[in-house]
Amino acid sequence: MTTNQSMIDNIIRIVLIALIVAWSAMIIAPFVSILLWGIIIAVSAYPAFVWLVGKLGGRAGLAATIFVVLMLTLIIGPIAGSVPGFTDSIRDLAGQIQSGSLAIPEASDAVKQWPVIGEQLFQFWQQAATNLTELLVRFQPQLRGASVSVLSSIAAAGLAVLQFVAAVIVAGVILAHHERAAALANQLVQRIVPESRERYVSLAENTVRGVTMGVIGVAIVQSILAGIGFAVIGVPAAALWAFICLVLAVLQISMAVVIIPIAIYVFSNHELLPSLLFVAWNIPVVALDNVLKPILMGRGVDAPMLVIFIGAIGGFISFGFLGLFFGAVVLVIAYDLLIVWLDEITAESANIAD
Repeated sequence: MTTNQSMIDNIIRIVLIALIVAWSAMIIAPFVSILLWGIIIAVSAYPAFVWLVGKLGGRAGLAATIFVVLMLTLIIGPIAGSVPGFTDSIRDLAGQIQSGSLAIPEASDAVKQWPVIGEQLFQFWQQAATNLTELLVRFQPQLRGASVSVLSSIAAAGLAVLQFVAAVIVAGVILAHHERAAALANQLVQRIVPESRERYVSLAENTVRGVTMGVIGVAIVQSILAGIGFAVIGVPAAALWAFICLVLAVLQISMAVVIIPIAIYVFSNHELLPSLLFVAWNIPVVALDNVLKPILMGRGVDAPMLVIFIGAIGGFISFGFLGLFFGAVVLVIAYDLLIVWLDEITAESANIAD
């Protein structure tokens, strides 16, 4: 009877624990991406945060507050500064289309000589210049569908910005209590791999920072350089276009998606020499990630660059943007475990041979 009662008690405990875990997972599910982003931001910013804490005399709370304010300024500033001008440009454009006063310059004969798309682009451009209203009526279904897609994308982008703002605040809280957070992380890893805790904690930290520098760091550099080009040539809402370039680069989408239409706009509104200089400036800007990304992603990580790159890109394809970081971390750890396992087999074979 005592044995049966003990078994029943254990079953009840297991069921209750399972229910608590399931309910906890359901409660925290809407915030998982924000928490993970907060952890990634905190890990990436930790070296700079430690430096700031030293400059502030060890006041971690103040350093975390400065970090959050600075990050939110960098995120919200370009949007808040560019949206009014961008809205005015859209309003003026819509008014000109409705009144029929929108004037599009005729295409240059040189456009015909462009490879592959030259002839089709010339015909399309000429029709837009001579009879824009008819062209808009012709493509009205496509434009309606495109406008719905654009509005959906803008709404999704707005939600992503709000989530990122929340993640920055979470990162600030983690950094403010970094000692307790580090102890918790160490205890967790200690339970999983007690013999190599420090190694795998360091490996995960360095991988996250390497991917952050290789993806977000390069994207920031590219978007700043692109924004300089937009501002110098006089593109309307240059800061907002630069911010869109930043988002695209972070999402591993080529900034050429934005730069090519802007280059066409520049060629249609500026002299040939400034337009060519604009293109010459942006060609290396677009290609910059191909040079810097491999260098920065593998920096400080004891794993081949190919493993990190495959983990980041494969994780992105399979799990979205968060997969960029966790895919790289998982594959690097898997590679390290594989190497350790192979080394153990080699050592055992050597011992048997002796």
